[in-house]
Amino acid sequence: MLRNYTIGSDPELFLINKKTGKVVSAIDKIPGSKDAPYKDNLPEGFGLQTDNILAEFNIPAVKSEQRFIDYINFMKDIIRKRAQSIDPNLDIKCMASAKVPAKELKHPQAKEFGCDPDYCIYTEGPNQVTGAARTNLRSAGFHIHVGYQNNTIDQSMLMLRYIDAYVGLPSILYDTDAERRKLYGKAGCFRLQPYGFEYRTLSSFWIETESRLRFIWRQVEYALWAYDNGRQLPDWAYIVEAINNNNIELANKLIDTYDLIHPDNVKPE
Repeated sequence: MLRNYTIGSDPELFLINKKTGKVVSAIDKIPGSKDAPYKDNLPEGFGLQTDNILAEFNIPAVKSEQRFIDYINFMKDIIRKRAQSIDPNLDIKCMASAKVPAKELKHPQAKEFGCDPDYCIYTEGPNQVTGAARTNLRSAGFHIHVGYQNNTIDQSMLMLRYIDAYVGLPSILYDTDAERRKLYGKAGCFRLQPYGFEYRTLSSFWIETESRLRFIWRQVEYALWAYDNGRQLPDWAYIVEAINNNNIELANKLIDTYDLIHPDNVKPE
C-alpha cells in the first residue's frame, strides 16, 4: 500500500499589462533563476525564479489539500505584489499559453527552453521541443510532484500511467487550450525524481482558482487510490489520442467507462 505520500508543485505563470491585456516578460521583474532560486524573506521550502519569460515558483511538498492551495495562493500573491511594485499596471495571469509581443522576446533568456528534457511515459523516450525559439508562442505548466517512501522506478512509472488517466484525461474537459501541446504538456509527460516523480502534462490554467486546485488535488489522490487498488486502466493509445488531440468525445467515453473522475469531486470553475 502507498503510504505517507506528499504532493508538491512548481507552477509557472504569465505577467500581463492590465491596460493592454498583453503579456509582459517577467525577466528583470521577478528575481531568481533555475540555478539560484530567490529565497530571501520566503519561508523554508519556497522559491521564486524566471523561466524563459515566465514567473515560476515552488512550494514545499505537503500532505494537506488546503495547505497545497494556500501555499500556491501565497506565492501567486507574492509575485503579483512584486510585479506591481515595479509597475502598478502589471498583474499575473494563470493560463496555458499565449502569443507574446516581439518586444518582450528580445532578451536571450526568452530563447531558452527547458533545462533538462522530460519524457513520455508510454515511449519512455524524451519529448522533443522543436522550433520553439522561432515562434512567439509561450506556455505555462503546472507540474505535480509526488513523493513516497521506498520509491522505485517501476512503481513510479505505473503511478504515472494512473495519473495520466485520472488527472490528464479529465483535465482536457476544462482546459481546452490546444496550443500549449505544440511545445509541452503532451500525454504522459514526466520526469523521475529522487523522491518519486514529476507529472508535467497540466497547464497553469489549473492554478487560476481554488476550485480548480481542489479538483486536481482530489484527482491525484483518486489516481493513487486506483493504483493501490489495481483498477483497470484504459488502453494507453486512447489516452494519448484524447489528450494530444483534445478529443473531448473520446475523453468523456473513457472517463465514463472507467469511472475516472471521483464522484464527490468539485466542479472546477
